[in-house]
Amino acid sequence: MMGVIIGALFFAETLTAAKLTGVLFGLSGVALLTRTGPVAFDAHLLIGALACLGATACYGFGGFLTRRWINQHGGLSSELVAFGSQAGAVLCLLPLFAFSVLTAPPASWGGGSVWLSLAGLGIVCTAFAYILYFRLLADIGPVRTLTVTFIIPPFGVLWGVMFLGERLDWAYAYGGALIAAALWLVLKQAPATVAAPAADAASDAPVQAGTPARGPSQSAPCQSD
Repeated sequence: MMGVIIGALFFAETLTAAKLTGVLFGLSGVALLTRTGPVAFDAHLLIGALACLGATACYGFGGFLTRRWINQHGGLSSELVAFGSQAGAVLCLLPLFAFSVLTAPPASWGGGSVWLSLAGLGIVCTAFAYILYFRLLADIGPVRTLTVTFIIPPFGVLWGVMFLGERLDWAYAYGGALIAAALWLVLKQAPATVAAPAADAASDAPVQAGTPARGPSQSAPCQSD
């Protein structure tokens, strides 16, 4: 959603009727999923939703700026860009981590299952996922790449039902259907309009009377002295 809006406002991205309709469908689907469930819809939930919208705005700007930066450097390896992104994140978070450990050390560092879970999140869900993300940015552009965020709420509902015992409601199906329609509208190709070549237009022109038609390989007859 934010990718479509930010692209149209700041990066000269074409805003078609299908993309705009897809944004509205995606908003409606996410809103339906947000209002459904055990959490009460109050001011705290609204503030959290607005904070998420702010985060997605940053995500949208980041996609377009990264694509521009990659193009300015003549194309870069997705592995290299992913490594630089994660290294920068580690450098930004390291002082905060050190401060929290010194001021309020954790009671326990967890067992082996905790560290295996962290390793899975770091290697599969972050490092490998970012390699795919930056590859998609270079291949299909930011708008289509960022539509992957539309499927986060349906998967959140699925994991909640599978692992947390949450109740599945028909509203989840309706919200998921709206999100699926939004993905299709944003990702579908616009109909291409191919202009006729000038040579074809010239060949279709009427031939004047008394003038023999020439083939493409025929030349004008030579004049004799």
